[in-house]
Amino acid sequence: MKQPKEVETVTTELREALARVGVVLPSLHPDPVSYAHRYLPPLVELGCCTMDVARRLTAALDESSPAPGEPSPPRQDTVAERLSIATAYVNARSRGERA
Repeated sequence: MKQPKEVETVTTELREALARVGVVLPSLHPDPVSYAHRYLPPLVELGCCTMDVARRLTAALDESSPAPGEPSPPRQDTVAERLSIATAYVNARSRGERA
């Protein structure tokens, strides 16, 4: 059984994390089609954004990455990491692959 509260919570957490780095995705919401699907897990729809928002998102992700030649920081669960994992999952599912 799917948990409507869980997908809402994850969406809220992502919205708040993005806001902390100055990024607002107006179309961010739980995907109703995947929620209604019998086998597909609920997805979070990131939606469209302006080029300015895309640039700010890129900058926020770049800030969390070390510069070439710098040692990597200790492993942490970062916003960029969560977003990267979520994006890879959504892309794989959209191609019909199992993630």
